[in-house]
Amino acid sequence: MIESLLLTINKPKTMKKQFILFLSLISIITFQSCSNDGPDLAPTPVSEFNYTSDKTHSLNVVYFIPNDVTAPADYHRRLSEILLNVQDFYGKEMERNGYGYKTFGLLKDEVKKRIKLIVITGSKGKSAYPYDGGASAIKLDIENYKASHSTEFTGDHYLVITAATTYDANGEPGGVPFYGTGKYCYALDYADQDIKYLGAGGTLGIRATKWIGGMVHELGHGLNLPHNRQKYSSDSSLGMALMWAGNSTWGISKTFLTAADCAVLNTNQIFNTGNNNNYDAVTASIKEIQASYDATKAAIIVTGKYSSTSLVKDILYFNDPNVNNEGTGVNRDYNAITWTSKSVSTDGFAVEIPIADLEFKADNIAYELKVKLVHQNGSVTETIYSYTFLSGKPVLNFTTRNEIAKTGWSVVSFSSQETSGEATPNGLAANLIDGNAATYWHSQWTGTGAIYPHQFVIDMGSSKTANGLSITQRSGLQRAIKNAELFTSTDGINFTSAGPYTFANSNGPQYFDFTAPKTFRYFKIVGSTAWDGLQFASLAEIGMY
Repeated sequence: MIESLLLTINKPKTMKKQFILFLSLISIITFQSCSNDGPDLAPTPVSEFNYTSDKTHSLNVVYFIPNDVTAPADYHRRLSEILLNVQDFYGKEMERNGYGYKTFGLLKDEVKKRIKLIVITGSKGKSAYPYDGGASAIKLDIENYKASHSTEFTGDHYLVITAATTYDANGEPGGVPFYGTGKYCYALDYADQDIKYLGAGGTLGIRATKWIGGMVHELGHGLNLPHNRQKYSSDSSLGMALMWAGNSTWGISKTFLTAADCAVLNTNQIFNTGNNNNYDAVTASIKEIQASYDATKAAIIVTGKYSSTSLVKDILYFNDPNVNNEGTGVNRDYNAITWTSKSVSTDGFAVEIPIADLEFKADNIAYELKVKLVHQNGSVTETIYSYTFLSGKPVLNFTTRNEIAKTGWSVVSFSSQETSGEATPNGLAANLIDGNAATYWHSQWTGTGAIYPHQFVIDMGSSKTANGLSITQRSGLQRAIKNAELFTSTDGINFTSAGPYTFANSNGPQYFDFTAPKTFRYFKIVGSTAWDGLQFASLAEIGMY
């Protein structure tokens, strides 16, 4: 085999050059003859590079190859060029949004224009890593590799690029995970995935935009970005928001990051130096919120106050409409339109949302307003409120009332609570009166799950006069209570019904006025049905005003 390769050397070359090439060929043959029994044995593609980064933590770019798949040719160059271009895109968009040229850390050789790829050969064949469910198997192999190669990794964010395992009759690649899951995101590679084809038209051009644009979109998710889109009227000159449908315009027409995207990235771990952006747990809540429609400005005015154990750098306002019953929430939020603001004083917020920038304003279009606090350590916490439109104007009924302070309140009894199955501190009945809408009580569901009716009793510490009941469903409306009855008592023993209620299946505080003020010390809620029709119950807050 070596002799055959030597015959390819041009005859005019000197003996010295032949000898050098001969040694190189021996090296190549030796490298290619190595066996690989699992993910620990795969080397990085090329070692003759000086990889550096200006960030403490950088994006972990993993190139993953099932053990029965041949990697597409020239992947190191192709992917390096793609990701260096993407890194520059992020830097320019951050600069345009007022954060300076700030982008994600990437281990790279500045001179040779190559990035560090962590190449891992899978422990199994391609059938073990399908689009549906394959991400967890790939992640397990990565974790196994990392256990003995920890110095190759830095930071909490991963872009995992897998060599395509299927091709249709037209050469379209596929067969592997292609989505974001937390701080991991997955994309694919094929031989013609090359930056030179972006905007070139034809099959290769269309394919390049689809898969490279898709990679960039999923990377956004891996960098903590949710879906959102450009404002309906005022952002028209910017093009297409990356986290809406920007994957379809990448390399063809203008694609951009929204101000909300850049606010999240500004505190992202791999966009900063040092070890402060570590996503430590944050306790934060919206203490009060006021919402109104200003007809003169044709704008929704939202103000309020928050509390947080971590400095808040920006406040975001996502307006996510439920159009044609598409729903709201994750993967139904592509059309969410966003605004940002800085804190007012140290714990306040205020924003004007012109309704001209909201596309959908038909009667009864349901919106979720997600108020998000972007914390200095990289964490983002959110509180969700619901509103609708009627006659072209927003109907805003989530303004907080002047509630009775919960100091001295206690939960004196409950039918059940979940003590182990929910992430701490969630599940406990005490969360009903902690003043934090981000925490919640949940009926017991581990072991023998509790069934309706579910109930709890609150002691306000002394007699209070109240004008009504306030409740807040669990954020996201999981296990939302539908029908419930309120009982009041002066002694905690004898309870009188204060009427049945139907709690709305909506986020944010809900208020139920009494027909006349009531004076009592204890009150009991007995839930009888759930909006999802199942046996479980959950509630974020209960109060009086």
